[in-house]
Amino acid sequence: MPTDSPSYDLVISGGRVIDPANAIDARLDVAVKDGSIAAVQAGIDTSNTTRVIDATGFTVTPGLIDLHTHVAAGIRKPAGEDLMVSPDVAGVISGVTTVLDAGSTGALNIGGLVNAVAPQAITRVLALISVGSMGVANIPEVRSAEDINPEAAVEAIQSSPEIIKGVKVRMVSPGITALGIGLPRAAKAIATEAGVPIMVHVGDIYGQDPVAAEITPELLTSVLTAGDIVTHTLSGQVGALLADGSLLPQAQEARAKGVYFDVGVGGSNFSFEAGQRVIDAGFIPDTISSDITVMSRFPGPVFSLTECMGKVMSLGISFEDAIRMTTSRPAEFLGMSDEIGSLSVGVGADISILELVEGDFKFHGADGSFGTGTQAIRPVLAVRDGIPMPVDFGPRPWGWLPSKNDQFARPAATPETVQPVQAAPPAPTRAASPTPPAPTPPITPTPPPSTTTDE
Repeated sequence: MPTDSPSYDLVISGGRVIDPANAIDARLDVAVKDGSIAAVQAGIDTSNTTRVIDATGFTVTPGLIDLHTHVAAGIRKPAGEDLMVSPDVAGVISGVTTVLDAGSTGALNIGGLVNAVAPQAITRVLALISVGSMGVANIPEVRSAEDINPEAAVEAIQSSPEIIKGVKVRMVSPGITALGIGLPRAAKAIATEAGVPIMVHVGDIYGQDPVAAEITPELLTSVLTAGDIVTHTLSGQVGALLADGSLLPQAQEARAKGVYFDVGVGGSNFSFEAGQRVIDAGFIPDTISSDITVMSRFPGPVFSLTECMGKVMSLGISFEDAIRMTTSRPAEFLGMSDEIGSLSVGVGADISILELVEGDFKFHGADGSFGTGTQAIRPVLAVRDGIPMPVDFGPRPWGWLPSKNDQFARPAATPETVQPVQAAPPAPTRAASPTPPAPTPPITPTPPPSTTTDE
């Protein structure tokens, strides 16, 4: 029998919807049609909907954006990759819908990422081209000026603007000792000619060379301009944003002129002590990212973007702000606010479903240090272009959540117990849809386990 009810491919019902771009924080339903957001409102009629997901008890957000990853797996080695993860490991199976690869490849090998890695991923893959011609596929990527090919870098950016969004430069040894302030200036020159921003890694994780600390103030005031971004804002490494335990005044100057600041947890770039000092100075990062690699996923301290969000929350950032820092703010930096980072009607249906878990959690820092917090985030489901994608089990033996604060005094970890996302059956009668339901994995994710009883 014909019905006058709107026809939707997917409705996510009953969740707490947080959409910072549209100033929404309320219990609402989200409807998807033909891969785009069709409605965000209470009480959506689902009688003519192909698929319904009950998100009661969960938080529904725009698809999370990880602004600093290394996802060019397969570029370096045909097998046994020990540096970069695949896009979907950092992306949809972790509840994240967009990843930005930050300098894994350079002018001479970024074609592999653009032509082979990105097209095979379900996750949206964007990239920053390394100032070094081979990227971090060849560490150290810059030893001398001979490792930089400005003409080839500009050509690569201009050939693939839909994927390559900027230039990445790391202020680390031996590049900074060989080139000094000339290193970021070389990256900025490439970016300026190509019309894109630069991301600058601060903190000399390799050499702890004093020259890093000497260069950073000049970098912040004389090289970076509006739209550029500094990553590793909460690092305690030499050359990061702290000098003698205090925030560099040049960081405030850079922010005032429109420079963004990103967390970028990484394997060695997040310190609870340094991070607390930065935040206590009133300097709140704009974005949270993971800087995920193979080495930092299972052993930590990264584990996942959602765990990185929890780390930053343990320093006093609210859950709502952590959502902003992984949705609307990174979309703004990328110049893609009309495409990602919101649940605006008509925008592509990239959605994350998350569980905010209360407990007594222990978060891992860069140097074996720990921080504690009372909230953690478990990814439940990602929706990419309107298609639900279940997350995997998680990077820890017990699932996605951090360890409990007293876990290592206990004999063993037990699996998390999770509230599953329920998929309601389709209505018995519905109007014909021009787009048949896409073949997807089951709606109910294979849950890791999670509530306050997990270990």
